[in-house]
Amino acid sequence: MLKIIFSFFISIMLSSSLAFAEKGSHKIGVFPAPPDITASVKFSEPSGNNILDAEETGILTITVKNSGKGDAFDVKAEISSDKNIRGLSFERTFSFGAIPAGKSNTAEVKLKSSENISTDNVSFTIHIKEANGFDADPLKIAFKTKSFEPPKLVIADIGIEDQNGNSKVEQMENVEMTVRIQNMGYGDARDVTVDIVHGNNVFIGGQGITHFEPGSIQAGKYKDIKFMFYTNKQIKNGERIPIEIKIKEARPQFALSKALDLAMNAPQKRTEEIIVKGEEAPKKADMELATGLSVDVDMQIPAGKNAGKYDIAVVIGNRHYTSSGVPEVEFADRDARIMKEYLMTTFGYKPENIIYEEDATLSRFNEIFGSKDNPNGKLYNYIKKDVSNVFVYYAGHGAPDLNSQEAYFVPVDANPQYMAANGYRLQTFYDNLSKLPAKNVTIVLDSCFSGNTQKGMLFKNISPAMVKVKKQYSGPQNATIITSAAVDEVSAWYGEKKHSLFTYYFLKGLQGNADSNSDSKITVGEMKQYLKENVSYMARRVAGTEQNPVISGNENELLVTISK
Repeated sequence: MLKIIFSFFISIMLSSSLAFAEKGSHKIGVFPAPPDITASVKFSEPSGNNILDAEETGILTITVKNSGKGDAFDVKAEISSDKNIRGLSFERTFSFGAIPAGKSNTAEVKLKSSENISTDNVSFTIHIKEANGFDADPLKIAFKTKSFEPPKLVIADIGIEDQNGNSKVEQMENVEMTVRIQNMGYGDARDVTVDIVHGNNVFIGGQGITHFEPGSIQAGKYKDIKFMFYTNKQIKNGERIPIEIKIKEARPQFALSKALDLAMNAPQKRTEEIIVKGEEAPKKADMELATGLSVDVDMQIPAGKNAGKYDIAVVIGNRHYTSSGVPEVEFADRDARIMKEYLMTTFGYKPENIIYEEDATLSRFNEIFGSKDNPNGKLYNYIKKDVSNVFVYYAGHGAPDLNSQEAYFVPVDANPQYMAANGYRLQTFYDNLSKLPAKNVTIVLDSCFSGNTQKGMLFKNISPAMVKVKKQYSGPQNATIITSAAVDEVSAWYGEKKHSLFTYYFLKGLQGNADSNSDSKITVGEMKQYLKENVSYMARRVAGTEQNPVISGNENELLVTISK
């Protein structure tokens, strides 16, 4: 009997030895079946470029899965790198604890890089240890570290929207200013704030906001801020408008303070190794300043030779039409305003010698150019016989009379269905200019006379195929005539540049781009070649239409002399 009891006791002791494993003096319970653990790892970092940049905290996400039928105990990760990377710190051991059969556990190990981290390739080996020796196969993961690259905050561009649309800041005028803040460095800017500081005689309008928080700005990217302001009458023409932009970043050394380049009444302007492939930032040569708020032809108006004392100009921009269904002419008012600036600055016309009109009605056409029966309008009366040179610019709708097919200017109060009754006839315009006792006449028409626009037909309930326009007209003998398109074509708009396509390139040509021989003298022939090369191509590209400027007159005639 004693022998049986002793044998039973030995059996219990042997059975108990299967239920415990020694770890030092600590006994850990296990199940009779073994665990089967495997591991996976992935790398992530906040910028999304798969590179551990300076001053970033990356994450190694390690997942351990137990596919066996027995529990895994005291599972730990031991992490080592293949080299010492200056400025990189991380936890070298991490505990997962027990992982029951059929379960998994995930841990995140932080990889902290300091400002002085070096650019290198680093490989990590991860050993997953289990208390009873049921270790997982080791893991390897490699990625790049990148040394610190500072941000560089700049004011890339400024642009204004003013009440009268002439791109100038004038006394007591409400102006919306847009400032483009760009990061031209190759490190991200953090916690960016912008403050508007203004001096005497400048007042903040709108909601009075002068503090902005753009936040982070990635390398090469930009953010815009907008604020309203106006001035009193104490700042004179040409004087600087005291507005300063103060930009702060999380690190004081990357702050910027800059006075805006604004002047009163002057043109203004963004064990399987997992290899993590990083997305490098663009090379420095590829970084471009994010302009686009200001329009180049509005800002860079060249000086030129003064016009004669008795030289006269007419500028008309018709944008807003009152007749129902007639679309506005995008940018016609802006085209006219900037053309006036060129006439004063580049052509040298005196302001009092420029007859300027926006949204001209039929009565204003008759007043300026005269009627069919009486050609002696305001322009005629301004002319000094055989002395005055005349420049006429028109931007707006044109359309044919549906019965006679004659081309007409469309005044803003006209109904296109009845052009003969309330339009201004193109041939009458040419006839009356022919009767001017002027020395020379230059006519620039940014209008098509087909009755069609980028926004649709001017006529109601009529098929475009039924609309015809006469193509031949007799202009003044002493005139240079430059039209934006053939009479049966459509004149396109150039939304990106905030001008009509033709006027943009005409002004661009006046800046000197049309001066093919670089003698500072732009002839009719040079402008003709420049417009044909650029307008025709860009019309197809921007609007998908055919637009071919028509230029007639002496190609050797001097259009303007500019200062370079």
